[in-house]
Amino acid sequence: MFSVSIVYGARKFLPITICLIIGCLCEFFTYLIREHHLLIMGEQNNAIVGHVYKWTSFLTFGFFLYSVQKSKATKRYFVYLFSTCAVIGIFSQSRLKHYWLENDPWLAFSLMSAIIIASMVYFIQLLKARDGYPYITTGIFLVSGSFLISSAVNGTYVGVDLEVWFLESPLIEWF
Repeated sequence: MFSVSIVYGARKFLPITICLIIGCLCEFFTYLIREHHLLIMGEQNNAIVGHVYKWTSFLTFGFFLYSVQKSKATKRYFVYLFSTCAVIGIFSQSRLKHYWLENDPWLAFSLMSAIIIASMVYFIQLLKARDGYPYITTGIFLVSGSFLISSAVNGTYVGVDLEVWFLESPLIEWF
């Protein structure tokens, strides 16, 4: 839907389309890592894929939410919000020993919180103005919230047996 809208001139959806494409690529690379077709520095570790998706989501959703703003004051607020959260995300990653090979819940917390706040601000504006993209904003809010929760509680695939990870075998045997 987004790519068709872009072809017909809705350039505001380009960041969301880029995020969806990167998300599909991240899922593909996670599958390759899980199936041992791709190793990161000799390890079966999908943390780098998570970092790429977190930063891509932050940048693309943030750019979309910034670009649909009409008020200069709100745009300035969004720049401050996104800049502050990006600096917090960079500092949270820089304190790790193995920068790309560790899952850091603070990265998702700092980046996705900014997107959630910005989408709430935009949704409140939509309630007053009655024009804009309410379904897309609701989707961004839900995706960002669920991604924040899953990134904060999920680890990476390092040292975890895939049967335990997916809970396939124990649940099937139990029933």
